[in-house]
Amino acid sequence: MHNPASPAGGAAGASSQTRLPVMTKSFARGVAALSLLAACCGQAFGFGAVGHNTVGEIAAQLIKGHRAEVEVKRILSNVSLRDIAVWDDCVKGIDTGNGFKYAVTGRFAECAVFENNAEEEARMRDYVQRNFEQCKPKPGEESCNKQYHYANVAIQRGKYVPGAIGTSDHDIVPALRAAILVLRTGKQTPPMDFTERDALALVVHSLGDMHQPLHMGSLYLDADGKSYDPDTQGADALTHTVGGNAITLPRPDGTPGGNLHAYWDGLPGKLSAEQLAAMPAQAKDVPPATGNPDDWPIQWASESLLGARDAFDGMTFGARQQSLRGPRWMATPPSNYDARSLEQTRQNVIKGGARLAQLLETIWPDKR
Repeated sequence: MHNPASPAGGAAGASSQTRLPVMTKSFARGVAALSLLAACCGQAFGFGAVGHNTVGEIAAQLIKGHRAEVEVKRILSNVSLRDIAVWDDCVKGIDTGNGFKYAVTGRFAECAVFENNAEEEARMRDYVQRNFEQCKPKPGEESCNKQYHYANVAIQRGKYVPGAIGTSDHDIVPALRAAILVLRTGKQTPPMDFTERDALALVVHSLGDMHQPLHMGSLYLDADGKSYDPDTQGADALTHTVGGNAITLPRPDGTPGGNLHAYWDGLPGKLSAEQLAAMPAQAKDVPPATGNPDDWPIQWASESLLGARDAFDGMTFGARQQSLRGPRWMATPPSNYDARSLEQTRQNVIKGGARLAQLLETIWPDKR
């Protein structure tokens, strides 16, 4: 389970006028929008708007001139990959307890492209209605469409193993595979139910979420704040830190601050405009995935799980405390945590964009 809205951790630097001429015009506009968003507004959800938008923008640049670009345009019409990248988070604004109405208009700047538009809001309602309770959520679990965004695999596993604690037949990995199948063949994988546009939106979004390591790997802690392995020691809800949402980071004065998951969601917003602008070129150097494309989601999920180990490395934790929202643990990060986490995030955003482009070109290979 992951929080539906998380604040960003900081602002991106201003774009340098001397650098803009070397960017493509479309990417320059994207960087300007991302920088403004990071500087002024709270980030919503997943990898944060900056991270998701950038993954989509990188892929859009890399598929230019290929059949994948044509197919994406056919499906999305006037909506860009950069914008559709946040759609799966924007649909969380559908109020399932109030007639499936969109209830957060104006709250998240990145969702504005889908708001005050009857057709777009109808799409959001329809998607949530088809992907709300079909997976039969257990008590305390989120609706199905929200569970498509993550897994909570214990970091001890070292790789994504279907059936392990924290996985399901509708977590981020099977949901991504189901969306890819729709785009390739039109076939559905119940309980997921995607139109072609739903599927493309989920693929674009998932490549962001999957490269945020706390969307894949979770730390389980006992009452004393010591590491716990639910797969070998037994499932215990009181040990679950829900992807870092139950881990509290200290403020500079030592008082409790935000949670660790929100910290990681907000990290892309701390990247500078120059770093963002350099990413499409850097993404060209990411080694292509190998092997059967059907196995890529598990490969990438397993890599992210190892990244989650790095995200927790060097942290110490206090004893479990009870709150109105369940167990909480106070963390003490190592002294270099901000710098190393930001660099890990920079690399992950680049890889996410590169892999999204490769995946789209595999779904729609160039005709020979």
